Amino acid sequence: MLFTKYIGWSVVIFSGLWLGCNRSPIPDPGGGGSMDIDSTIFTKPDSIIPETLVIRNADLSLAASRRFGSEDLFEQTNMNVRAGIYSVARDFVGRQVNLNYSFMAPGNDSLKYRPFVILLHEGAFLYGDLGNEQGKARSLSAKGYATACINYRLGFNGGSESNPCGGNNMEIVQAVYRSVQDTYAALHYFASRSNDFGIDPGQMILAGSSAGAIAVSALLYMTEADFEALSPGITKALGKLDPNAGKSRFRVRALVSYLGYGVFKSSYVKASNALPTLFFQRTGDDVLAYEKGNLFSCPFYLQTEGAKSVSDQLKKLQIPYELNYQPVAGHLLDYPDNYVASRYAQFLKRLWSGKKHQITNENYQTVEDIVLK
Repeated sequence: MLFTKYIGWSVVIFSGLWLGCNRSPIPDPGGGGSMDIDSTIFTKPDSIIPETLVIRNADLSLAASRRFGSEDLFEQTNMNVRAGIYSVARDFVGRQVNLNYSFMAPGNDSLKYRPFVILLHEGAFLYGDLGNEQGKARSLSAKGYATACINYRLGFNGGSESNPCGGNNMEIVQAVYRSVQDTYAALHYFASRSNDFGIDPGQMILAGSSAGAIAVSALLYMTEADFEALSPGITKALGKLDPNAGKSRFRVRALVSYLGYGVFKSSYVKASNALPTLFFQRTGDDVLAYEKGNLFSCPFYLQTEGAKSVSDQLKKLQIPYELNYQPVAGHLLDYPDNYVASRYAQFLKRLWSGKKHQITNENYQTVEDIVLK
Protein backbone atom coordinates (compact mmCIF):
# COMPACT_ATOMS: atom_id res chain seq x y z
CA MET A 1 0.00 0.00 0.00
CA LEU A 2 1.22 3.45 -0.81
CA PHE A 3 1.10 6.47 1.40
CA THR A 4 2.27 10.00 0.94
CA LYS A 5 3.53 13.17 2.46
CA TYR A 6 3.35 16.80 1.80
CA ILE A 7 4.90 19.95 0.64
CA GLY A 8 4.95 23.38 2.04
CA TRP A 9 3.59 26.95 2.05
CA SER A 10 3.96 29.68 4.52
CA VAL A 11 0.89 30.81 6.32
CA VAL A 12 0.77 31.21 10.05
CA ILE A 13 4.16 30.91 11.56
CA PHE A 14 6.06 32.62 14.33
CA SER A 15 8.92 34.86 13.41
CA GLY A 16 8.94 37.07 16.45
CA LEU A 17 9.04 35.88 20.02
CA TRP A 18 7.82 38.08 22.82
CA LEU A 19 6.67 36.78 26.16
CA GLY A 20 5.19 38.41 29.13
CA CYS A 21 2.44 40.97 28.50
CA ASN A 22 -1.09 41.06 29.85
CA ARG A 23 -1.09 37.75 31.67
CA SER A 24 -3.62 36.62 34.22
CA PRO A 25 -3.58 33.21 35.93
CA ILE A 26 -5.94 30.34 35.30
CA PRO A 27 -5.86 27.44 37.78
CA ASP A 28 -4.00 24.40 36.49
CA PRO A 29 -5.48 21.26 38.05
CA GLY A 30 -2.86 19.24 36.18
CA GLY A 31 -0.35 20.25 38.85
CA GLY A 32 1.71 22.77 36.89
CA GLY A 33 0.91 25.87 38.96
CA SER A 34 -1.03 28.42 36.91
CA MET A 35 -1.86 28.68 33.26
CA ASP A 36 -1.47 32.17 31.80
CA ILE A 37 -3.28 34.25 29.26
CA ASP A 38 -0.69 35.71 26.94
CA SER A 39 -1.64 38.46 24.52
CA THR A 40 1.78 38.49 22.87
CA ILE A 41 2.15 37.23 19.34
CA PHE A 42 4.47 35.13 17.24
CA THR A 43 3.70 36.55 13.83
CA LYS A 44 4.77 36.62 10.22
CA PRO A 45 3.88 39.27 7.63
CA ASP A 46 0.65 38.55 5.78
CA SER A 47 -0.30 35.67 8.05
CA ILE A 48 -2.00 37.01 11.17
CA ILE A 49 -2.80 40.43 12.55
CA PRO A 50 -1.18 40.64 16.01
CA GLU A 51 -3.87 42.77 17.65
CA THR A 52 -6.64 40.35 16.71
CA LEU A 53 -5.15 37.10 17.95
CA VAL A 54 -5.00 36.44 21.68
CA ILE A 55 -2.50 33.79 22.70
CA ARG A 56 -4.42 32.26 25.58
CA ASN A 57 -1.60 30.08 26.88
CA ALA A 58 1.92 31.43 27.19
CA ASP A 59 4.70 29.07 26.19
CA LEU A 60 6.24 29.06 29.66
CA SER A 61 2.96 28.13 31.35
CA LEU A 62 2.43 25.25 28.89
CA ALA A 63 5.96 24.07 29.57
CA ALA A 64 5.42 24.22 33.36
CA SER A 65 2.14 22.30 33.37
CA ARG A 66 2.04 18.56 33.98
CA ARG A 67 -0.11 18.35 30.88
CA PHE A 68 1.11 18.00 27.30
CA GLY A 69 4.18 15.86 28.00
CA SER A 70 4.75 12.12 27.94
CA GLU A 71 2.42 11.46 30.90
CA ASP A 72 -1.17 10.28 30.33
CA LEU A 73 -3.29 12.28 32.78
CA PHE A 74 -6.80 11.78 31.40
CA GLU A 75 -8.84 8.62 30.96
CA GLN A 76 -10.28 7.70 27.59
CA THR A 77 -13.65 7.12 29.24
CA ASN A 78 -13.81 10.81 30.18
CA MET A 79 -13.07 12.33 26.80
CA ASN A 80 -15.18 14.97 25.09
CA VAL A 81 -15.71 13.42 21.66
CA ARG A 82 -17.48 15.21 18.82
CA ALA A 83 -17.90 14.59 15.13
CA GLY A 84 -19.11 16.84 12.36
CA ILE A 85 -18.50 18.46 8.99
CA TYR A 86 -16.02 21.31 8.75
CA SER A 87 -16.51 22.09 5.05
CA VAL A 88 -18.21 21.04 1.80
CA ALA A 89 -16.25 21.05 -1.46
CA ARG A 90 -16.13 19.64 -4.99
CA ASP A 91 -13.81 16.71 -5.63
CA PHE A 92 -11.69 16.07 -8.72
CA VAL A 93 -14.70 15.07 -10.84
CA GLY A 94 -16.98 17.79 -9.51
CA ARG A 95 -18.92 15.81 -6.93
CA GLN A 96 -19.89 17.65 -3.76
CA VAL A 97 -18.36 15.93 -0.74
CA ASN A 98 -18.69 16.51 2.99
CA LEU A 99 -15.38 16.94 4.78
CA ASN A 100 -15.65 15.33 8.20
CA TYR A 101 -13.78 15.69 11.45
CA SER A 102 -13.51 13.74 14.68
CA PHE A 103 -12.67 15.95 17.67
CA MET A 104 -11.36 14.75 21.03
CA ALA A 105 -10.26 16.54 24.21
CA PRO A 106 -10.27 15.80 27.94
CA GLY A 107 -13.79 16.14 29.28
CA ASN A 108 -12.98 16.37 32.98
CA ASP A 109 -10.35 19.10 32.80
CA SER A 110 -10.89 22.68 34.03
CA LEU A 111 -8.37 24.15 31.59
CA LYS A 112 -10.43 26.36 29.32
CA TYR A 113 -8.24 26.52 26.20
CA ARG A 114 -5.91 23.75 25.06
CA PRO A 115 -3.17 23.46 22.45
CA PHE A 116 -4.79 21.97 19.37
CA VAL A 117 -3.43 19.32 16.99
CA ILE A 118 -5.02 18.77 13.56
CA LEU A 119 -4.10 15.36 12.09
CA LEU A 120 -4.22 14.41 8.39
CA HIS A 121 -4.11 10.77 7.30
CA GLU A 122 -2.03 8.91 4.75
CA GLY A 123 -3.15 7.32 1.47
CA ALA A 124 -1.38 8.77 -1.60
CA PHE A 125 -4.23 11.31 -2.01
CA LEU A 126 -6.30 8.34 -3.18
CA TYR A 127 -7.53 6.42 -0.12
CA GLY A 128 -7.55 6.32 3.68
CA ASP A 129 -9.62 8.32 6.14
CA LEU A 130 -9.46 10.10 9.48
CA GLY A 131 -9.69 6.81 11.36
CA ASN A 132 -6.05 6.15 10.48
CA GLU A 133 -4.98 8.93 12.88
CA GLN A 134 -7.26 8.06 15.79
CA GLY A 135 -4.62 6.13 17.73
CA LYS A 136 -2.27 9.10 17.90
CA ALA A 137 -5.20 11.44 18.60
CA ARG A 138 -6.34 9.35 21.57
CA SER A 139 -2.84 9.30 23.00
CA LEU A 140 -2.39 13.06 22.59
CA SER A 141 -5.78 13.76 24.17
CA ALA A 142 -4.84 11.62 27.17
CA LYS A 143 -1.90 14.00 27.66
CA GLY A 144 -4.20 17.04 27.67
CA TYR A 145 -4.27 18.16 24.04
CA ALA A 146 -7.34 18.87 21.97
CA THR A 147 -7.17 17.00 18.66
CA ALA A 148 -9.10 16.74 15.42
CA CYS A 149 -8.59 14.09 12.77
CA ILE A 150 -9.91 15.33 9.44
CA ASN A 151 -10.84 13.95 6.05
CA TYR A 152 -9.72 15.90 3.00
CA ARG A 153 -10.59 15.49 -0.67
CA LEU A 154 -9.15 12.37 -2.31
CA GLY A 155 -8.68 11.21 -5.86
CA PHE A 156 -7.13 12.40 -9.09
CA ASN A 157 -7.71 11.41 -12.70
CA GLY A 158 -5.83 8.25 -13.66
CA GLY A 159 -4.84 7.35 -10.10
CA SER A 160 -6.11 4.47 -8.01
CA GLU A 161 -5.03 2.63 -4.88
CA SER A 162 -3.70 -0.20 -7.06
CA ASN A 163 -2.05 2.19 -9.54
CA PRO A 164 -1.05 5.55 -8.02
CA CYS A 165 1.26 6.13 -11.01
CA GLY A 166 -1.66 6.35 -13.45
CA GLY A 167 -2.04 10.13 -13.27
CA ASN A 168 0.19 12.98 -14.38
CA ASN A 169 1.96 15.88 -12.72
CA MET A 170 -0.94 18.30 -13.22
CA GLU A 171 -3.29 15.87 -11.48
CA ILE A 172 -0.83 15.28 -8.62
CA VAL A 173 -0.27 18.99 -8.02
CA GLN A 174 -4.01 19.64 -8.10
CA ALA A 175 -4.59 16.85 -5.53
CA VAL A 176 -2.06 18.49 -3.21
CA TYR A 177 -3.62 21.91 -3.82
CA ARG A 178 -7.10 20.64 -2.87
CA SER A 179 -5.73 19.07 0.32
CA VAL A 180 -4.17 22.42 1.28
CA GLN A 181 -7.45 24.23 0.64
CA ASP A 182 -9.21 21.72 2.88
CA THR A 183 -6.64 22.06 5.66
CA TYR A 184 -7.05 25.84 5.54
CA ALA A 185 -10.81 25.34 5.80
CA ALA A 186 -10.31 23.19 8.90
CA LEU A 187 -7.98 25.75 10.51
CA HIS A 188 -10.54 28.50 9.97
CA TYR A 189 -13.43 26.32 11.12
CA PHE A 190 -11.85 25.48 14.45
CA ALA A 191 -10.22 28.89 15.02
CA SER A 192 -13.55 30.65 14.53
CA ARG A 193 -15.15 28.27 17.06
CA SER A 194 -12.29 28.20 19.55
CA ASN A 195 -14.50 29.12 22.51
CA ASP A 196 -16.94 26.33 21.71
CA PHE A 197 -14.21 23.70 21.29
CA GLY A 198 -12.01 25.00 24.09
CA ILE A 199 -8.91 25.41 21.95
CA ASP A 200 -6.18 28.02 21.72
CA PRO A 201 -5.98 29.34 18.12
CA GLY A 202 -2.53 30.70 18.93
CA GLN A 203 -1.23 27.21 19.76
CA MET A 204 -2.14 25.08 16.74
CA ILE A 205 0.00 22.19 15.53
CA LEU A 206 -0.30 20.51 12.13
CA ALA A 207 0.34 16.76 12.04
CA GLY A 208 0.41 14.67 8.88
CA SER A 209 1.16 11.11 7.91
CA SER A 210 2.55 10.45 4.42
CA ALA A 211 0.17 12.26 2.04
CA GLY A 212 -1.16 14.18 5.03
CA ALA A 213 2.37 15.35 5.76
CA ILE A 214 2.75 16.58 2.19
CA ALA A 215 -0.50 18.52 2.57
CA VAL A 216 0.40 20.34 5.77
CA SER A 217 3.93 21.07 4.58
CA ALA A 218 2.55 22.51 1.35
CA LEU A 219 0.24 24.75 3.36
CA LEU A 220 3.13 26.11 5.40
CA TYR A 221 5.74 26.49 2.69
CA MET A 222 4.08 26.91 -0.70
CA THR A 223 2.40 29.99 -2.11
CA GLU A 224 -0.08 30.22 -4.94
CA ALA A 225 2.82 31.38 -7.11
CA ASP A 226 4.72 28.19 -6.24
CA PHE A 227 1.73 26.08 -7.28
CA GLU A 228 1.30 28.14 -10.46
CA ALA A 229 4.94 27.47 -11.35
CA LEU A 230 4.29 23.73 -11.11
CA SER A 231 0.84 23.78 -12.73
CA PRO A 232 0.01 27.00 -14.64
CA GLY A 233 -3.65 28.00 -14.30
CA ILE A 234 -4.27 26.02 -11.11
CA THR A 235 -5.63 29.01 -9.19
CA LYS A 236 -8.12 29.81 -11.93
CA ALA A 237 -9.17 26.16 -12.12
CA LEU A 238 -9.46 25.47 -8.36
CA GLY A 239 -9.82 28.88 -6.73
CA LYS A 240 -7.75 30.58 -4.07
CA LEU A 241 -5.39 28.46 -2.01
CA ASP A 242 -7.00 29.87 1.14
CA PRO A 243 -10.54 30.86 0.12
CA ASN A 244 -11.29 32.10 3.67
CA ALA A 245 -8.15 34.18 4.17
CA GLY A 246 -8.74 36.90 6.77
CA LYS A 247 -11.94 35.39 8.19
CA SER A 248 -10.25 34.04 11.32
CA ARG A 249 -6.85 34.29 12.97
CA PHE A 250 -4.64 31.46 14.11
CA ARG A 251 -0.99 30.61 14.60
CA VAL A 252 0.66 27.32 13.64
CA ARG A 253 3.49 26.61 16.06
CA ALA A 254 5.04 23.44 14.69
CA LEU A 255 4.77 20.65 12.16
CA VAL A 256 4.94 16.98 13.15
CA SER A 257 5.01 14.16 10.63
CA TYR A 258 4.94 10.39 10.39
CA LEU A 259 5.26 7.76 7.63
CA GLY A 260 7.74 9.77 5.61
CA TYR A 261 7.91 13.33 4.50
CA GLY A 262 7.93 15.21 1.20
CA VAL A 263 8.16 18.68 -0.27
CA PHE A 264 8.61 19.42 -3.94
CA LYS A 265 11.58 21.67 -3.15
CA SER A 266 13.46 22.04 0.12
CA SER A 267 14.27 25.59 -1.03
CA TYR A 268 10.65 26.50 -0.20
CA VAL A 269 11.79 26.34 3.44
CA LYS A 270 13.40 29.68 4.24
CA ALA A 271 14.46 31.64 7.29
CA SER A 272 11.26 33.70 6.93
CA ASN A 273 8.87 30.73 7.12
CA ALA A 274 10.69 27.74 8.63
CA LEU A 275 8.87 25.99 11.48
CA PRO A 276 10.15 23.56 14.09
CA THR A 277 9.50 20.11 12.66
CA LEU A 278 9.49 16.50 13.84
CA PHE A 279 10.05 13.74 11.27
CA PHE A 280 9.60 9.95 11.19
CA GLN A 281 10.88 8.21 8.06
CA ARG A 282 12.78 5.17 6.80
CA THR A 283 16.00 5.84 4.91
CA GLY A 284 14.94 3.33 2.24
CA ASP A 285 11.42 4.74 1.83
CA ASP A 286 10.15 3.61 -1.58
CA VAL A 287 7.10 5.91 -1.59
CA LEU A 288 8.52 9.22 -0.38
CA ALA A 289 12.25 9.59 -0.86
CA TYR A 290 14.25 10.13 2.33
CA GLU A 291 16.47 12.56 0.42
CA LYS A 292 15.25 13.15 -3.15
CA GLY A 293 13.32 11.06 -5.66
CA ASN A 294 10.17 10.74 -7.74
CA LEU A 295 6.90 10.91 -5.83
CA PHE A 296 5.55 7.40 -5.09
CA SER A 297 8.60 6.13 -7.04
CA CYS A 298 6.58 6.85 -10.21
CA PRO A 299 9.12 7.64 -12.96
CA PHE A 300 7.02 10.36 -14.62
CA TYR A 301 6.02 12.23 -11.47
CA LEU A 302 7.68 15.28 -9.96
CA GLN A 303 10.47 14.76 -7.51
CA THR A 304 10.06 15.38 -3.81
CA GLU A 305 12.58 15.93 -1.05
CA GLY A 306 12.25 14.08 2.22
CA ALA A 307 13.07 14.26 5.90
CA LYS A 308 16.85 14.18 5.41
CA SER A 309 16.92 17.03 2.90
CA VAL A 310 14.52 19.24 4.85
CA SER A 311 16.16 18.57 8.23
CA ASP A 312 19.48 19.52 6.62
CA GLN A 313 17.84 22.78 5.50
CA LEU A 314 16.51 23.41 9.01
CA LYS A 315 19.98 22.69 10.40
CA LYS A 316 21.44 25.45 8.22
CA LEU A 317 18.67 27.83 9.28
CA GLN A 318 19.19 27.05 13.00
CA ILE A 319 15.58 25.86 13.42
CA PRO A 320 14.76 23.16 16.00
CA TYR A 321 13.89 19.73 14.64
CA GLU A 322 13.79 16.07 15.59
CA LEU A 323 14.59 13.49 12.93
CA ASN A 324 13.59 9.90 13.72
CA TYR A 325 14.81 7.47 11.09
CA GLN A 326 14.95 3.72 10.62
CA PRO A 327 17.88 2.55 8.44
CA VAL A 328 15.84 0.01 6.47
CA ALA A 329 13.85 -0.19 3.24
CA GLY A 330 10.13 0.36 2.86
CA HIS A 331 7.56 3.05 3.57
CA LEU A 332 5.73 1.69 6.61
CA LEU A 333 7.16 2.40 10.04
CA ASP A 334 6.73 0.15 13.06
CA TYR A 335 6.67 2.61 15.95
CA PRO A 336 3.62 2.23 18.25
CA ASP A 337 1.11 5.10 18.15
CA ASN A 338 1.63 5.88 21.82
CA TYR A 339 5.39 6.22 21.27
CA VAL A 340 4.88 8.52 18.27
CA ALA A 341 2.42 10.69 20.21
CA SER A 342 4.86 10.83 23.13
CA ARG A 343 7.63 12.07 20.80
CA TYR A 344 5.22 14.67 19.40
CA ALA A 345 4.41 15.87 22.91
CA GLN A 346 8.01 15.95 24.16
CA PHE A 347 9.03 17.89 21.05
CA LEU A 348 6.38 20.54 21.73
CA LYS A 349 7.28 20.71 25.41
CA ARG A 350 10.88 21.51 24.47
CA LEU A 351 9.72 24.31 22.19
CA TRP A 352 7.54 25.85 24.88
CA SER A 353 10.43 25.55 27.34
CA GLY A 354 12.73 27.45 25.00
CA LYS A 355 14.99 24.41 24.69
CA LYS A 356 16.10 24.58 21.07
CA HIS A 357 17.54 21.27 19.94
CA GLN A 358 18.33 19.59 16.64
CA ILE A 359 17.98 15.91 17.51
CA THR A 360 18.55 12.86 15.34
CA ASN A 361 17.37 9.44 16.52
CA GLU A 362 18.14 6.13 14.83
CA ASN A 363 15.29 3.85 15.77
CA TYR A 364 14.94 4.58 19.51
CA GLN A 365 18.48 5.84 20.16
CA THR A 366 19.75 9.42 19.95
CA VAL A 367 22.79 9.70 17.68
CA GLU A 368 23.02 13.50 17.57
CA ASP A 369 21.76 16.31 19.81
CA ILE A 370 22.77 19.83 18.87
CA VAL A 371 21.75 22.56 21.29
CA LEU A 372 20.98 25.86 19.54
CA LYS A 373 21.77 29.18 21.15
